Amino acid sequence: MKVKLGFAPTRRNVFSREDALKQKELIENKLREWKVDFVGLDWLNEEGLLFDERDVPKVVEKFMSEKVDALFIPHVNFGTEDAVAKLARALNVPVLLWGPRDESPLPDGTRLRDTQCGLFATSKVLRRFGVKFTYIVNTSVDDPVFERGFKNFIKAASVVKTFRRMRVGVISTRPRDFWTVIHNEGELVERFGIELVPTTLVDIVDSAQKMLDSKEVREEFEKLKEKVDFSEVGEEYFKKVLALKVVMKGWAEE
Repeated sequence: MKVKLGFAPTRRNVFSREDALKQKELIENKLREWKVDFVGLDWLNEEGLLFDERDVPKVVEKFMSEKVDALFIPHVNFGTEDAVAKLARALNVPVLLWGPRDESPLPDGTRLRDTQCGLFATSKVLRRFGVKFTYIVNTSVDDPVFERGFKNFIKAASVVKTFRRMRVGVISTRPRDFWTVIHNEGELVERFGIELVPTTLVDIVDSAQKMLDSKEVREEFEKLKEKVDFSEVGEEYFKKVLALKVVMKGWAEE
């Protein structure tokens, strides 16, 4: 399933603004190379970076209106941990932290960035806010470690997107001996927004009986009769199975 990414690079004023913009551009180019569907912050300010906690409500509103499924927060020189934490808490989507590997200090002793320390700060605040997140170790954007970690995150976010607000069809009740399929319907709704849609086996069988001579069952039979050997059960029972398939598929699509 396609994932739309909220891209929120962050910096802090005490480190190099120019290097932060350079790192932002490198990351954006990589996302485009990988054909990632993302929404950035170029509309927010001239830098397209998050560094002011007062901007968080606007970013939340924008990302919600764009229906982002996950949040990628690269720390392009250090990062602003309070803004990042408030944004992540408000959106309640999977969060990925990462930053480019820190370089050696310049000859005069100054540093362009301190990304690792910034990530430590942000991760600590996220834990205090109760926000779950994952991270990739500091690397360059061309490092295979970054590519593997980022793409794994996108896959995981796709699973979360599918899992949340899922509707699950339940036909009949649990057979007595099948303890492995016990579930808590209330917890599924409260924790994950998963809705169970029940029906009875009697209703399914009754509907299947009415479908035995239907066009849908005849078409299924014609498609399968040359591929499936049903000689041991006979045509009548085979059509009953097809009728059940047609009914259950139709019910699932409602």
